[in-house]
Amino acid sequence: MNDKIKRLVVFAIFLFLLVIISFTAFFNKSLLWPNSTVNREFDGIIFNNSDGVEGLQITRSVEGNGLKKLIKYDIKFNYTGEDSTARILGTPVRQIFFGDDVTYSKSKVNLKGDFDKINSSLFEEKMKLKVKDFYNKTSNKEFDAVSAIKLDLTEKVGEYDFTVYYAPNPLYFSGRQLVEDASIFITDAKVDNFTETTKVKDSIKEAYTNSGYYINKLELINQGLVNKISLLNTASTVAFLLAVVAVCALIWFERGNFFIYLGAMFVMIPTFFRFMDKGTSNMGVLIVYPILGFIASIFAKLMDNKELKLGANDIKQSVAFGLIYFVICNILFMIPRVFIG
Repeated sequence: MNDKIKRLVVFAIFLFLLVIISFTAFFNKSLLWPNSTVNREFDGIIFNNSDGVEGLQITRSVEGNGLKKLIKYDIKFNYTGEDSTARILGTPVRQIFFGDDVTYSKSKVNLKGDFDKINSSLFEEKMKLKVKDFYNKTSNKEFDAVSAIKLDLTEKVGEYDFTVYYAPNPLYFSGRQLVEDASIFITDAKVDNFTETTKVKDSIKEAYTNSGYYINKLELINQGLVNKISLLNTASTVAFLLAVVAVCALIWFERGNFFIYLGAMFVMIPTFFRFMDKGTSNMGVLIVYPILGFIASIFAKLMDNKELKLGANDIKQSVAFGLIYFVICNILFMIPRVFIG
């Protein structure tokens, strides 16, 4: 086996080691997208007899700002025909005042229907959720059709006019940075007028129909963070692939040396896990990264030496470079996390 092939095999083993380590608990997609505790719910109102609903008018607005936003829906309609019921979707965060002549009850249920098709339309079709690619990275992206309030409908009341407040549905990035707040309003009745008074910067509104439901979505996007995530993803992918190609080319044309190999592998360590779309835990940065830095130094020595042998000085130098990498990782990764988290 010639020297080129030996060096390429050593480098391939290093890459294979990165792959194996990526499956440990130190690296996980949920660390990059920490949304496991988020319960997303549809907002809106579902009628048992939507034919009896006339003049349905909805006004949506956003109250508050930052992490204390609330989505406000003013709902107004007339009801005619036989007595029936409606279900208020989602979990309201404030009391709803229906009026003295309106009867309602509290009972939490999961509604049945084509809500899976609505979820598909949000996450798979074009021009629906703008950041749907980020949602698709989470393990619980779907919205649930949950109802906590049942409303009795009767022609004797006639006009119904009430306000519902919801907490927005968040999407978080590493360190629970808020990517966006979303509200998905759905109803099975004909909407005569939907008024949007939201004036939040970088807000996206869109209405459409699917499976007999009227859907009106609102996305309050942190566009600066979205741009940052896209930039980091692109930069990490480009840096990792360029480093791999560069090392292979340097080996093949016999132009590499220890410091070039080591610098390239130092770059590969963090960019590889981002390339794999996985986040790194604090212990991963503090423990695994320095160990990988030490291993990278060993492999760089093997790739630079004429023979696949290591001396005592090589081991000592590798330990030193592992410690240096530990300091670099603390500066580049741990200190920023203190300010983010």
